[in-house]
Amino acid sequence: MKTLKSYALIFVMALFTIASCEGPRGPQGPPGHDGMDGNANVQSATVETVAADWGWDDNSCNWYLDLEWDAIDLDMVDYGAVLVYMENPSDNFYGWHQLPLTLYPNDQYSASLETIYYDYALTIFWTNSDLQKHQNPCDFYGTDLTFKVVLIDASLYAQYQNENLSDYETVKKLLNIQDEK
Repeated sequence: MKTLKSYALIFVMALFTIASCEGPRGPQGPPGHDGMDGNANVQSATVETVAADWGWDDNSCNWYLDLEWDAIDLDMVDYGAVLVYMENPSDNFYGWHQLPLTLYPNDQYSASLETIYYDYALTIFWTNSDLQKHQNPCDFYGTDLTFKVVLIDASLYAQYQNENLSDYETVKKLLNIQDEK
């Protein structure tokens, strides 16, 4: 009986050992619903905001925009990368600019954009240098404001830490991001 128990214990241990082994990595998955290649290590989204999306906080004297996304978790925030880019609202030139960012809408004051990340969400803060309640950012520029959010998990982020990730076009090429049409 003792021998039977020993064999049963060895059999159970062998099953756990076999079940915990990892095999070779499988082929890349099909394109996702957003048109991106099947890379689970990168997710991106374009967020177009209208004036009604922005709120005013009297206590901190800034405009804010809350974006909830289940893919923003503690591992992503602590070990990966959450990159946010804003499309230039001026007609003078096209470009995506990484946050944090300071804009100079006129010679009277500047506006700073910063981000705060927490479980499943991202908040963009728009603070004017004079701490006054100016027009809603979309109303001030007379257009919707567009942001790109790129999430890179820790394993992939480690490979690109020495790259210029402040340039959206570089990030787009490095990570094979397909912009929505």
